[in-house]
Amino acid sequence: MASKNPIPELKSIEAMDEISFTVEASLVRRLGTESVSDKVLAVLELIKNSYDADCEEVNIYLKNIRTGESEIIVEDNGSGMSLDDIKNGWMTIATSLKSNVRITPIFKRYMLGQKGIGRFAVENLSKKTTILSFPRNENIGFRISFDWEKYAPNSDLSSVKNKIEKFEKTKDKHGVIIYLQDLQHKWSQYDIQRLWMFIRSLTPPAEIAANFAVKIYTDEFEDLSGKTESAFLEKALYKFQATLTRTGQITYQFYKHGKTSPINGKIARLDDFSCGPIDFTLYFYYREKTKMRSNGIIIDDFETYKKILDNYGGIKVYRDGIRLSGFGNPEDDWTGLDGMSRNDPSVVPARNQIISVVKITSEFNPEITDTTTRENIIKNQSFQSMLKYVQDAISVFAQMRGELEEKRTSGPREGNKYVRQAREAIQKNKSRGPLIDFTDDYPLIFYHSIEEEINQCYYASLPNASLVLSRKLVENLLMNILEEKFSREVELRYDADHGRAQDFSVLIQNLERKISEFNGEQKELIGRLLQWIKPFRREANSTTHKIMDYLDTIDDLEKLKIAEIVQIELDLLKKIKAVK
Repeated sequence: MASKNPIPELKSIEAMDEISFTVEASLVRRLGTESVSDKVLAVLELIKNSYDADCEEVNIYLKNIRTGESEIIVEDNGSGMSLDDIKNGWMTIATSLKSNVRITPIFKRYMLGQKGIGRFAVENLSKKTTILSFPRNENIGFRISFDWEKYAPNSDLSSVKNKIEKFEKTKDKHGVIIYLQDLQHKWSQYDIQRLWMFIRSLTPPAEIAANFAVKIYTDEFEDLSGKTESAFLEKALYKFQATLTRTGQITYQFYKHGKTSPINGKIARLDDFSCGPIDFTLYFYYREKTKMRSNGIIIDDFETYKKILDNYGGIKVYRDGIRLSGFGNPEDDWTGLDGMSRNDPSVVPARNQIISVVKITSEFNPEITDTTTRENIIKNQSFQSMLKYVQDAISVFAQMRGELEEKRTSGPREGNKYVRQAREAIQKNKSRGPLIDFTDDYPLIFYHSIEEEINQCYYASLPNASLVLSRKLVENLLMNILEEKFSREVELRYDADHGRAQDFSVLIQNLERKISEFNGEQKELIGRLLQWIKPFRREANSTTHKIMDYLDTIDDLEKLKIAEIVQIELDLLKKIKAVK
């Protein structure tokens, strides 16, 4: 049966005037508020616009910031805007001008401002804006004045007029001056410090973007000036570099205080990736003066030294030599480094122990793109590949560092009677053999030391200590399994909301939930693993968290099938890698 046609037959049709969309003038103000919500990042957008205009120097003047008559002036010596640039670029919302022209004509830079955010940044910053444009090689310049309060609701955008004037100039004068008056926000000393921190880290440490520099001037905070000196990088105890080629090959280089280490030059591969080439560099520092001194590094002003690590520590991302502002801030742990460090702080660095740089290019990493607000990166497949590459590099650094430092627990002194008793117990129990013995099978070097500690506690008749340490080993191997099988699904093993690894119980649940994605042989291993790991977790958690629950003897450990659990986890890891 045919369905009924709901469209009626129309009679006496007569043509009328065509209609078009209209836009409220308040849209501009809303875009300014929502596109760049952070006033500090709004200023950075203006700096990026200057970079795109083949500018060599940007000067930022902060005047009367502490009073109600504050002003910001952003001056550059770039190419300036012609009248056509102003009409068809600056004054055209959602223009495709920059997206079509990706390379600047003079310095051949990959353009950073792809979404026209800069023009809305000025509205976010001030109620009144004046722009002076000095087009390169022209005798005429232009002044445009904006009163953003005119962009009110219930008025059509095209009805709001902005005053534009022309003036005579010399051909050698070029660039743009943006004069921001009647600021929308109050600026505190902390805000100025944040701005200066972003400016100082705009280009990678020890590097300067070709023909590009930013300076800031303020008569109220004169100490906020200068640039992070490359000499600080020379104080690093370790320098580590990872280079990912377009074919997926990774080369690792490890240096101790400027000298190549004996474990240098490892090579690996990144399979199933959608990013690259990418360069990763990590500088490592101890935060203890005695540790730096014992390695031959003298720090004169240790408080300043620690402050630099606090302000500039972490892992920052740079595209075409300019920093992506949403990554590597003091509060940002986008790689999950804190969770990795808590699992083994002896070799995995904390964010305030490193200054680290990830370098990408627009040409070879086009899929790693900003969100509309320019405050983050879209979490697509290419981003996940980059994240996996960085996390793997950190693990290799930890392994190399562990091999170099040979982290092992130091033996107890002979004189103490409790030490003698422990040694006697160890000698007596060694005849039973170790609780676990998988030294050559672990995926990372720092499993060796924890296995040694587990067995030492086992020999010393300390079953509860053995159990707690075994829990750590089993839990981390489970994380390795999930990472190896589901490298892009970071949430299976890492709780981004709380900045830490997932709980042991959640890791087990995630493995059980994803069992259908393993092959038959792997499923069989997982079935046996779940049979033993669940009661092991309950016993280990109870022993760890309840003071009244404990194991009486080392014989109780054998009932928990610890060696069998570890064996299955290692076998499962091998089979997953073999399939890849």
